[in-house]
Amino acid sequence: MRLDRRRGGFAAGLLGAAAMLVSLGLGEVRVASQDPAVEPQARAAIERTRAAYQSLNALHVKVKWTARYSGGMSAEDFPLPGPNEFELRLQRPNRLNLFASSRRDGRTWSYRIVSDGATLWFWRSAANTFTQVPTGATLADIDRLLPDDAIGTFDGSGWEADNIMEWEALVRGAEPLGALAGSGLAITLGAPTRFGDTPVDVIRMKSPAAGPLMPIVMESELFLSATNHLIRGYRLTTRGRHPDNGRDFSVTMQAEYDVHDAEPRFRDEGFRFTPPRGAVRK
Repeated sequence: MRLDRRRGGFAAGLLGAAAMLVSLGLGEVRVASQDPAVEPQARAAIERTRAAYQSLNALHVKVKWTARYSGGMSAEDFPLPGPNEFELRLQRPNRLNLFASSRRDGRTWSYRIVSDGATLWFWRSAANTFTQVPTGATLADIDRLLPDDAIGTFDGSGWEADNIMEWEALVRGAEPLGALAGSGLAITLGAPTRFGDTPVDVIRMKSPAAGPLMPIVMESELFLSATNHLIRGYRLTTRGRHPDNGRDFSVTMQAEYDVHDAEPRFRDEGFRFTPPRGAVRK
């Protein structure tokens, strides 16, 4: 979740709450085996997804986020929990091509990470500069070679982290879902449904009922393919009453996959880095 710590007041509180819920979908904390808030059926689905990503040899996804706001809320209060758009090509043991872009204040900021199996490049649009080093033997080695803030948007004046579930699951080896101890969030397995044309299982995460200390209710749905158990969609919904204008508000964010191929056949050019015009090597 991009969280601008320069903001204060209500917006900062909402962003912090949103970041907490989104982090559950990204494996920042492992699911406690005896956590009563995690339904056993949900835990089993999580384990199937974790195993699916561990065994996955290659993946090509292209994801676009959308958001709807009402009641006086905007992207300033609830930014997307990741890039507006990203495309990831990945082939074990050490080839990848990630391009991500985010829009803010009327401008688009981008970054690209490429490894062709021999060389690793990292480029950012803010300064139009890139680094070039020998790549790592594994995806985890590549992650360690990158700057700590590589997975994030830098607009020339500040940096905000981007959460990309596939990066967490495949490159960093994290579970695609976790639970915060003592958070009170309920994690359950919903009824099977379809997300677009794909039959999916649904992991639902819900915050406690709204109260004076947290005047919002947040719900998150992670859509997992019923056949290969990979992530096929994500939805975050927030509802409450705005303390400044007294209006009921809602925010709905959704990630949709324009491309999802778990058995891609890549050509070498899919992992080729060409510096953008004017780019300078650091």
